[in-house]
Amino acid sequence: MPIESAQNQEADQARSTRLGSCGWYFNMLGTWLNEKMTERLIPLGLSLSQFAIIMILLEEEGLTQAEIGNRALMPGYATSRHLDKLESQGYLERHHHETSRRSHRIVLTEKGKSLAPDLYRVSRSMNEYFLSPLKEKQQIELLKILHTVATEHGLHNRG
Repeated sequence: MPIESAQNQEADQARSTRLGSCGWYFNMLGTWLNEKMTERLIPLGLSLSQFAIIMILLEEEGLTQAEIGNRALMPGYATSRHLDKLESQGYLERHHHETSRRSHRIVLTEKGKSLAPDLYRVSRSMNEYFLSPLKEKQQIELLKILHTVATEHGLHNRG
């Protein structure tokens, strides 16, 4: 077999593997989504990680740093750094944990809670933009599929 033909076959196999890979698409789309969300959060003075933390706390207040990090799939040092920043901005407070001297319950301040309408708007507009190439029925089906995959891999309740 000529070298050029073998190289073409290799390139075809690599392309086929890449285009048939869920991981490739999720990585590409995840990176794109993160960039677009970051752009939308800049006017609010928040990072994507800070957005995630506030959304987690809007859903359930009083979590510990470890619980927030687990739900956000964020390492402890990063969670701590983002909590420090949000606390210095007046968006949250740490309250003493009732049974552990080393843990704190994290709660949103009124200032933090007041971000909710803007965060919901940003999230809704990003979802609409992301899903706009799909018909409504396809959008609903895609969300169901993603929910199923996340649930089956034990990720649904983490974030």
